Amino acid sequence: MPPAMEMTYISTTLAGASLLLLCAKFVELLLKPSQTRFPLVGKEDGKFFSIAQLRWFKHGGKIIHEAYERFHDIIYQLPSNDRTSIVLPIRYLDEISTLPSDIASNSEATSDFFVGTWTTLDYDIFGHATFDAIQTQYISKISQQVGPAANEAGYAFNKHLSAYADWTPIAIQPKILQIVAQMVARTVAGPDVCRNPQWTEAVIGYARDVAMSAIKLKLVPKVLRPIMALFTPSLYSIRKHRRTILQLISPTINQRLEWRREQPEYWAARLKTEVVQTVDWLVEVSKPHEATVGMIAHRLTGVSFGATHTTSNHITNSILELAANFDRWAPPLREEIESTLALNPGTITNADLSKMWKLDSFMKEAQRFHPPSKLSVNRKILKSFHLSTGESIGKDSHICFSGVPISMDDRYFTDAKSFDGFRFERLRKDADTRHSGLQFTSSYAGSLHFGHGRHICPGRFMGSLISKLLIIEILLRYDLKLKDGETRPENLNPMDMDMPDPTYEILIRNRQCDGDAEGVVTHILHNEK
Repeated sequence: MPPAMEMTYISTTLAGASLLLLCAKFVELLLKPSQTRFPLVGKEDGKFFSIAQLRWFKHGGKIIHEAYERFHDIIYQLPSNDRTSIVLPIRYLDEISTLPSDIASNSEATSDFFVGTWTTLDYDIFGHATFDAIQTQYISKISQQVGPAANEAGYAFNKHLSAYADWTPIAIQPKILQIVAQMVARTVAGPDVCRNPQWTEAVIGYARDVAMSAIKLKLVPKVLRPIMALFTPSLYSIRKHRRTILQLISPTINQRLEWRREQPEYWAARLKTEVVQTVDWLVEVSKPHEATVGMIAHRLTGVSFGATHTTSNHITNSILELAANFDRWAPPLREEIESTLALNPGTITNADLSKMWKLDSFMKEAQRFHPPSKLSVNRKILKSFHLSTGESIGKDSHICFSGVPISMDDRYFTDAKSFDGFRFERLRKDADTRHSGLQFTSSYAGSLHFGHGRHICPGRFMGSLISKLLIIEILLRYDLKLKDGETRPENLNPMDMDMPDPTYEILIRNRQCDGDAEGVVTHILHNEK
């Protein structure tokens, strides 16, 4: 779907919220409202809660910030009409992040957010095997992923971006999405699948239609969702995308299952010595009853969904920050990149990337302003429990923290509401503030956008790797700027989501410098043809 059509789809969907919510009020009167002793945002001044819910769909981000300003030190409830969404003060972070998953589940919260029972992004897609596979591949063996990801970056850049002799307007988000989808496919499904345009189209389409379907289904109470589903064409498209993914990946899964079953010695050696993909690790770690083509394809779809869109949106946000003040940020970033890679010419390693503190800082600052959601450490409560201060949290409630408002609080950062690309580099170098939460992939109370504790996002290292490789490629290939008179555009904030506008155009041209301006990833690695 072209960006303009996608924006029209989003706008039309959100515009329908008013009519749908009003039509649903008679149902709401028949239903028992959620019982909570906590303040309901939007109703504390005697307003109709349905009006607050309508604002939530259109201006959720603004509501989250307003609520934090009023209630940051107490427990309160947001006006989401699809679940009881309880926001906790930061003092509860440690006890929530250590709760076992049979009491507070991150996977169930994610599935509920995307209405997984209807959109197929169900709990099984985030099962233990998925997390075990991602942790093995993207944490303990992350260094093996750098070469293939870098090669794919160079190939995909040449396919989706070009040389631009003069300033050229480009809607950058769709381009980055295509490149990231191909890079993720290389690490998830392997080289035989990643360059098949049917795969990337299916993965991108699946994510788009899951998100759009979830938004529409959330516009009505749960009892009306079967009716709403009849008028949600994107639900039917989801099934089509899944059929395509299953068809394309089935031969690879069958091959891996046969190797593991018929050639155990070869299989064990392969896992130790070869650069393998997520499909291999899912075959390895899945329980026997889950080691089926259908279930493994299902979970690969979920991994692709999560990695592709969150990473591409983060890279887009970083590019928009670069373009808004290119002369300030680009020169020191380029200097760091080029000086680091000059020490080890001809290749790029995970160790090289870890030395780029300015780049890591810039990415973390872009994420501080625009993570995928303004709420963090989301959990669905599977068993009622009591907080350490005695408050009861009921079963089926959703709890979270105000991640973005917290990270914009001057109690955590100096001049917190100003974008400072090298903020975290300075903090890492300062002995008085140095701690483990200042790197892009780490977390602490002031930076919760990957989650926190035992259920922190296991794919964050792969997201970091892909983001760094592509931003390096952009910086060494191109100059960027916004159109004359424009400032960094606002993101879209339906509910608690934060997304860059896919239609927004920046200006791009070939890098103006002496010598070869070819991207470092393409230049120093063998680019596969």
